[in-house]
Amino acid sequence: MTARPSFPLTADGPVLRGPLVYEWDARLEAVPEQSKVEGLAQAVRSAVQPGDAVYLGGSLARPNAATFELTRQMHGTDPRLTIIAPAIGNQHAVLVAAGLVAKVITSLHGNTFPAPGPNPVFTQADQTGAVAFEDWSMLTLVQRLYAAATGVPFLPTRSLVGTDLGDQLTEAGLLRVVDDPYGGEETALVPPLHPDVTFVHALLADTAGNAVICPPYYEDAWAAFATRRAVIVTAEKIVSTDVIRRYAQFVKVPGAVVTAVCEAPFGSHPHQLPGELVPETGGYHDDYEFLDELRVVCRDPEALTAWIKRWILDLPDHDAYLGQLGPDRLQRLRGSTAADSWQTELHGLEERWSDSPTSGELTAILGGRYVHRLVTQENLRLALAGVGVSTLAAWLAADALRAEGVEFDLLAEGGMYGYTPLPLDPYLFNYRNVSTSTSLSNVQTILGVLVGGFNSRAVGVLGAAQVDRHGSINTSRIRGRMLTGSGGGNDIASSARAVVVTTTHDRARLPETVDFVTSPGHGVRAIVTDRAVIERQESDGQFVLTGVLDRDSLPKDDLVREAVDRCGWTLPVARDVSVLAAVDGREVAAVRTYDPAGNFVR
Repeated sequence: MTARPSFPLTADGPVLRGPLVYEWDARLEAVPEQSKVEGLAQAVRSAVQPGDAVYLGGSLARPNAATFELTRQMHGTDPRLTIIAPAIGNQHAVLVAAGLVAKVITSLHGNTFPAPGPNPVFTQADQTGAVAFEDWSMLTLVQRLYAAATGVPFLPTRSLVGTDLGDQLTEAGLLRVVDDPYGGEETALVPPLHPDVTFVHALLADTAGNAVICPPYYEDAWAAFATRRAVIVTAEKIVSTDVIRRYAQFVKVPGAVVTAVCEAPFGSHPHQLPGELVPETGGYHDDYEFLDELRVVCRDPEALTAWIKRWILDLPDHDAYLGQLGPDRLQRLRGSTAADSWQTELHGLEERWSDSPTSGELTAILGGRYVHRLVTQENLRLALAGVGVSTLAAWLAADALRAEGVEFDLLAEGGMYGYTPLPLDPYLFNYRNVSTSTSLSNVQTILGVLVGGFNSRAVGVLGAAQVDRHGSINTSRIRGRMLTGSGGGNDIASSARAVVVTTTHDRARLPETVDFVTSPGHGVRAIVTDRAVIERQESDGQFVLTGVLDRDSLPKDDLVREAVDRCGWTLPVARDVSVLAAVDGREVAAVRTYDPAGNFVR
């Protein structure tokens, strides 16, 4: 039997002296025998092979330095990569335009700034068949990664059932819809998703690859645990393990799964890096000017080719990219993270204030009014809105509810809970919204638990390219032309306590049957437009015109007739149609305070 060591005792406990203390100190100070630090170019060359499935993500900070380096290293080849990300945006268009991509697996493909919409690079690649797009909802894509990370053969989900989006995946052999073995409704089963290579951008990492990821965590770091071959961490700064230990609760990617670590300051540019968590680095705002320039050049193949040459191919590395941006621009992006920085941006924004309200502004105002009423009547507690006019409707409702002392919180699918939107920036994931959140988590918590979970008291506020007489929502395809996809829309519509759809009141937006069912309509309570409110009746589930907006001094009968004529199906009219109060200057000013440039509403 091994003897137990004995230590001299004092009133405060054992006294440890001698070699034992030295041994423990040495262990804490030990560094990895082999550092994983590499240059980004070398890491990309070593890790990525033709035909690979490459994951680009891991948090709200995107690995854009890695995306551009991948373009630089593989340009002029035909690697036929599969790119995986929760959302494919402008920065990924360079990979597609460079001919490096054969397939995309995502939940959203298109522009999100300054307003949601298709990206011409993606729509053209889809039309020609140059790239195959495999579309999922936001939550189910994350569930696939989680299944892969945990080694299970599938996961059940409440999303996708009863939609063309789900049927499309079923036909491709990627989804199974089964009867609940415990007697419930049909449920979908999603399979694991294993990337070959994963890129993650971190606030800090040590030489072993232990990486501090900035909240909110968006789709989280499951891909790093699900990856078959290589995980590359780019980090704002490489630090000692002692520093990492101070932030151990934020180490989402442990060194054991990491292949290489690359220092890349501003590695998420042109997107943001929420960084207040770590004084050693700090954060920076989205570069809206850069994103807008990239959005514009995506409309013109020659302009995009020139842009790729200027910002990627003609530059030897990421340091040269930062040099071309210039220190003043980078410093401005850091300065824009202050919560009160909006106050310096008011100058020159008064030019729209005397204009008549746009249809988008009217929709946002009526949508906000309706959400306010629904929340009050049904004691709802949370709202999650899509990007666009629906965002503004939710914000207006939240403002009114808070002014009345009603406990009510806003959610964003990327992991933001209880945020307070500040003036001048309607972009849902803007840095200021992150900084005003009371809780930061991930997609699974927001969509899977708070919106779709057991105790959900959430209303979803969604935009639509089309919404039909059944409440079915289309954001995927019109006449075969690819739009943006689901994002979290399918997940919200599938499981939220109630759904409100905002859209423009015309036949194209309100067809009898949508071209493609992205999101189911069973939870839709109302369709709110710039002219009317159309509500589902409890008695028969039919949508009925219940309110028309008072405008242009028109009589009620004319307002009703116009609303019916501009609908793509034979719209029933309630006996007691309300004439909704005309919008007033205060309401218009509220919308313009959030969206002064009219990015969403014009």
